[in-house]
This record gives sequence, C-alpha cells and structure tokens, in this order.
Amino acid sequence: MFENFGLEISKLFKTAELIRYDLRHPYVGSEHLLLAILKSDNEVSKELKKYNINYTNFKKELVKIVGSASVASELNLYTPLLKRIIENSIYDAKEDNNDVVTVRHLFISMLEEGEGIALRILLLMNVDLEQIYNLFKKSRINEIKFEHGILMNDIVSDDEKVVCRDDEINKIIETLLRHKKNNPLLIGKAGVGKTAIVEELVRRIKRKEVPAKLENSQIIMLEMGNLVSGTKYRGEFEEKLTKIIDKATENSNIILFIDEIHSMVNAGAADGAVSAADILKPYLARGNLKVIGATTLNEYNKYFLKDKALSRRFEKIMINEPSIEETKQILLNVKKEYEKYHNIKITAKNIEDIVKYSEMYIHDKCNPDKSIELLDSICAKVNLNEKNTLYLNDNLNRLNKIIENKNKFIKNNEFDKAIECKTIENSIKKELNVENKNVKNTITKEDIFKVIEEKTSIPLTKNKRNLYKDTFNELENNIIGQKEAINKIKNFISSDSNKVKSMLFIGTSGIGKTQTAKILGKNYNLVKLDMSEYCSENSINKLIGAPSGYVGYDDTYIFEIIREKPHSLILIDEIEKANPKVLNLFLNILDEGKVRDSHNEVIDFNNCLIIATGNILAEKTLGFGDRKNNFDKYLSKELISRFNEIIEFKTLTKEDIICYIKKKYNFKPEKIERIIEKSDYKRYGLRDIENCIREENCKQLI
Repeated sequence: MFENFGLEISKLFKTAELIRYDLRHPYVGSEHLLLAILKSDNEVSKELKKYNINYTNFKKELVKIVGSASVASELNLYTPLLKRIIENSIYDAKEDNNDVVTVRHLFISMLEEGEGIALRILLLMNVDLEQIYNLFKKSRINEIKFEHGILMNDIVSDDEKVVCRDDEINKIIETLLRHKKNNPLLIGKAGVGKTAIVEELVRRIKRKEVPAKLENSQIIMLEMGNLVSGTKYRGEFEEKLTKIIDKATENSNIILFIDEIHSMVNAGAADGAVSAADILKPYLARGNLKVIGATTLNEYNKYFLKDKALSRRFEKIMINEPSIEETKQILLNVKKEYEKYHNIKITAKNIEDIVKYSEMYIHDKCNPDKSIELLDSICAKVNLNEKNTLYLNDNLNRLNKIIENKNKFIKNNEFDKAIECKTIENSIKKELNVENKNVKNTITKEDIFKVIEEKTSIPLTKNKRNLYKDTFNELENNIIGQKEAINKIKNFISSDSNKVKSMLFIGTSGIGKTQTAKILGKNYNLVKLDMSEYCSENSINKLIGAPSGYVGYDDTYIFEIIREKPHSLILIDEIEKANPKVLNLFLNILDEGKVRDSHNEVIDFNNCLIIATGNILAEKTLGFGDRKNNFDKYLSKELISRFNEIIEFKTLTKEDIICYIKKKYNFKPEKIERIIEKSDYKRYGLRDIENCIREENCKQLI
C-alpha cells in the first residue's frame, strides 16, 4: 500500500498502525493518522501547536471519547474514510505537479472530507477548522513555486533594506490596490534596481508595513524559461501556464512577479500555439490576477508597444537611475553586509570614492549596480592581497622554530626548557587566532584604481601611467624633425582629465602625423577611421548604426566598442575627405563627449583620445606676419574650434631627410644625395623618400 509514498509518509502510516495497536482499536482511522502526524516534527504539527494541540492532549481526548478494547487486533484494517483521505491526497499531489504526497496533502484531504473522529475531536478542542484549512490551502496553492517559480517571501532576507525608493514602492502598492488594471510594470535600465524594489516590497509585506489588503500577500517569481522548457508538444505550455493562473486566481493574496516580462510576449507561441501574453490578457483585464512585471525601456518599446492590448493592461512605473547622493546612501546601507562577508573595514570615504570613480570611468552600466559591483570586486581584491600576510607568515615561522626547539629539548630530557617553549608556543597560537579574527583589511584609493583599471583599461595607477614615458621615448626616436610637435603632444596627454581629449594634426603628407597617432595608440585601444571610406552621407551608419527600418539596424557598428573599451584612441585619418554629415557627428563628441547611437543609447567618449589628421598647410599671411591657420576651405569653424589642440607638423628639411636615411639605412653619402635629388620630399615627405629608395634598390638588382 505504501509503494506510491515517500519514506516520510510510509513511516507515518506505520506509526498510525502502532498507535492503533497500543490503543487496542479495531481499525486504523483518521484519528490515528492525526496522532502520527502530531508525534512527528512537521509543518502540520507545528501549526496545531499554536492551537495548543499536541500528541499527548489529543490522545488523552481520543481515549476519553472512544475508549479502548480489552484485546488488540493483529490485523491493520483501514477505515473507508481513511482510504478516501489517502486516495484524495494522491490526486491533490498530482494536481500540484508533485510526485510525492506530503503531510500537508494528507491533512488538507482530511479537512476536505469534513467528517471523522479526528475532526470531531479538533472541534471539541476549540480548533477553527475553516481558518486552519484556509491557511494550508493557501500553502498548497503556493506549491507552484517549487515547480515553476520561487516564493520570494521565503528567500528575501529580512536584514537588507532598499533606501531612496519610497516613491516607486508606494506607486506599486497603489497600483496593486486598484480594482482594475492592478498590474504594475517597472521600466528602467539594467542595473537600476527593479528587482531590488520588488524584494523591498516583499520585506514590507512580511513586516506588515503595507495596507491591510496586502498584508497576507505572497509574491511568486515566475521563470518563463522553466515554463517553456519540456513543452515540445502543442498545448503542453498552455496547460502548464493555465494551471498556474488558476491556482493564483483561487487566492487573492497571490501576486506573480515576472522579471524580463518582455520574454513572455512570444513565449510558447511556436508551431501555432498560443503565447503566454495571449493567455494572460483576459485574466489581467478582469483584475482577478495580479502581475508585477519588470523590463527595460528598449525591450518595452520593441515588444510591448506592438501589442497594444497587452500594454494597456499594465500601469507603467518608470525606475530612474539614482543620483550620486542616493547611490552613496544605498552603498552605506549595504556596507555592513559586505564588511561581514569580506572581513574588511569600509569607511564612508571609501563609499564616496567608489561612487565618484564608478560614475567617472564606468559608462556601460547603471548605478547602483555598477557601484555595488565595484565595491564587491574591490573587497575581493583586497582579500586576495591581504595586508597582514607578511605579519602572519613571520609568526608562523617563529612558531615552527619554537616547536622544533621544544622537540629537541624533550629528546634531550631538558624538560624545563621544553616547558618554556610550550608556553611561548601557546602564546603565539593565541596571538595568531586573535590576529585572524580581529585584524580587518582596509580599502585604499589605490585599490579602487586597480580594480577600475582592470575593468576598463584606463591607466589610473602609477605603474600604468609610467608606460607613457616609454611611448614618448619611442616618439622621439622614430618621428624625425618634429620635436616641437612631440613636446606639445607630451604636455597635452600628461594633463590629468577624464574628459574627452582631442588633437588635430596638420601638415603635408608623409611627415609622421598618422605614425605618431599609431605609436600613441599602443597605450590605448586603437580605432582607426580612414575618412576616404566615409565620403557618402549614409556612411555615418557605420559609426552609430543604421536607423530603425533600414538594413543593418540590429547589426554591430564601430562606436559600439567604446562601451566595452572606454580607453580608446580614435584616429580620424585624412579628416578633410569626410562627408560633412559625418563631420557633424564629431561636433557633439568633441564638445560634450557623448553621442546617441541608432538604438538611442548613449556612447560616452569621456575617457577617449581623439586624433584627427589632415593634409592641411598653415598658410603665410602677406608681409612679415605669422603663419595663420586658415582652414575654412577644408573644415568648418565650429569643428576646428572644438579641438583642444591644433598641432602643426612642420615640413621636413633636407637635414631631416639625411638624418632619417642614415638612421634607417647604411647608404653612402652620394647615394643619399641622389635619392634626395630624385624625390619630392617637400610635398610628399618620407613616403616619396621610401619610394625612391625602392627604385634605387631595384636598379641595383637589375
């Protein structure tokens, strides 16, 4: 009989049979099963204890009412009522997608029968059967969490608290209290804390800090992936979702939470099946099913707005990124949790620096997520390089030497000295234990910079900044005749700023403008843009993506890499060849350091270096005036004024060319002179020199 039950329930039946035998009753009935339940430790016995019902007083009441026979029967016969209770419990378990019958299933089945000695005794003992039935019925409905979701009331920690989100939480509560259209939809960027807000709502429900109608609410987080998985035949998904909805609508206290709710728009709609959204719409319209959704603005516009019938059933609640001050408050609130976990002392100054520098250097994520993630990473980094490691190692070495000496003294029967060593050994061990427990690592600004540097490649620590010295040396050794220009570049790059830096290199062809940018690019992620490829209007789509409705809208684009690698050098080569529409794009980048892509997402250039090169000469004024930057016929005044520095690369002299050839080639003076005479270096620079050298070498081979 026990083959369809787990070990716990099988033991329960055996206990009921033994109780029946001890009481010398002829049949095993519901009263014996309830006694067995009360004898073991389970959720039903715990709940009945609140009504002052336990094994002892229930057994005493049973004997008082039923009595007992003089001789016990050896046969264990079950009453028809108990058989029905067992059969119904099996059916209830299957209905809940549970293969194993639980104690709760048996007790609910017993209550649903509405008769039997067990229930009569409970009534005599002043137990409110209706109240206790509603309690366990609600618990049974909540068993859907084990199969397809998670009951957040059970998993959300009471110790945590979300701050600075009172307005948003009050809007959610207000929406849930409505008679119709009582489904809040949280819309905000990834990482702004949408799920955290729902978790805080759960805490307020548990603390009874919500209106009376929501005090007993149970929030179940549904996972759409689990619902769809395993439903390969048509109708299986609809059946599974409908069963969950039916159970949720049976109890007005059930609230479903669907994170990434946009995924349900087409979920389960393969091969002509009905989607999850279509199944939910009628229930959402009637107001007898409460759903909290969360999604991003882009996903909402992409999926929800197309389905007007679905979007109007939700009340939009915008979740904006918290301000810098609010983010500080959030981090101060979670500080103790991270201090306890990492055994690290986190100061208010640490929090201030973490928020400040995460906002300054990390642009591909939102607060508070990016600041909390940075705090966690820094704590892990500090633990990896513990400050007290050397101190502990010294004490361990001392301890090993003391133990070694103690053992020698024992071998030599010098017990007095051995006792002295043992005393020192105990003292060091005690010191080590105290040190391990009490000494907490601290966070320095250098630790913060190291982690940000690893995440973004932006040089913030001294070691990384020293790499620029090698780059400047390489420039001086490889770029001929441009000492003044290199000094200007050196002074400009050395200035400490996270704002977008920009330089315009001008001069004739072949004098080292592009080569200088490439050498500087060794310390950056180099993004080279040849403007001869951007001479048409629609070539702007290569940079920021194609607009909606055009081919290539969802494809990748060049400036997308700036989000992942903010420390980039963007080389705009031969800028004068670009289309004016492309150049207009750089106006905002050079001024504000930001631009929006085709998806309306901001791309931040504030840690980039932008270098534009142009084969543009500074023209001489009439008379004895200085050279004048007259670029109107090449670039607009608005664009030129936005470059931080305009650096002129001078035309190479004959001495510069001789120096270059001698440095690179072992040629005789007459050959050098011949090459110079043949070349047009004043116009084409070193490129023409290299062409002449190749021609000379070819003639010699012939």
